[in-house]
Amino acid sequence: MAIKSDVVEFARTLIRGDFEANDRYEEKLDAEGWDGWPRFLSALFFLAVERRFQGGYDEAAVIHFVADLRAETVDDAAPIDASNAESLIRAVFDESVQLTVTPEAMGRIQTLATYKIIAHENLSDEDIDKLLAEAKEIAEE
Repeated sequence: MAIKSDVVEFARTLIRGDFEANDRYEEKLDAEGWDGWPRFLSALFFLAVERRFQGGYDEAAVIHFVADLRAETVDDAAPIDASNAESLIRAVFDESVQLTVTPEAMGRIQTLATYKIIAHENLSDEDIDKLLAEAKEIAEE
């Protein structure tokens, strides 16, 4: 499945905190369709989690990360479910994890966790390009 460039650019504007451009891409995707976004977001989430936890699952580190994530999103309408967020992260490292997360909750958790991980790394534009290209490649497989 081909991932359209607008989906990649939407992610880039989110990572960079360019909320004006992000709003424009969101409007465009709302009008044209979000085809490929869930696959791309899942791939980007996978890569971000791998980076953050250095390729291995550490329960204490994940619990701490999720607690920080929940604290940072306290102003949102609905709090992130800690168990769901921890399970999604654990699933990156363990394919046997059974997920019972709704698609909406999954997307929200993946978006917020990915943003937290990547935005806080202060990546160069070149590194962001590489990361987004890798996520696109994975999503298109």
